Amino acid sequence: MTAQPAIDYFTESHSIEAVNGRMGKATDPRLAHVMARLVTHLHTFIKDVDLTQAEWAVAIDFLTRTGQICDGNRQEYILLSDVLGASMLVDAINNRRPTGATENTVLGPFHVDGVSE
Repeated sequence: MTAQPAIDYFTESHSIEAVNGRMGKATDPRLAHVMARLVTHLHTFIKDVDLTQAEWAVAIDFLTRTGQICDGNRQEYILLSDVLGASMLVDAINNRRPTGATENTVLGPFHVDGVSE
């Protein structure tokens, strides 16, 4: 991870540097790298779509309600990860297969054998 220049103030044009520059020096290097990339991609996305405050409020409400229905037996974030394709991508990255091999799959509680598109 390359060091981000220190920015003491937050502006639209320097939002990524301002946030990533606040990461603690004692942060695990891998965690620091992952979080810095998350901030970079999130801020780039927000700028790309010109996200409104109302749209962000809807997103926060959605995530809040999702968290509120999670408990020891029900984990809605796993289902959200599946819907967004994140579970499959993480599995594919961590279990790379040679060209031509059968694609990876994450079988979950809703898997039904023999169903095709």
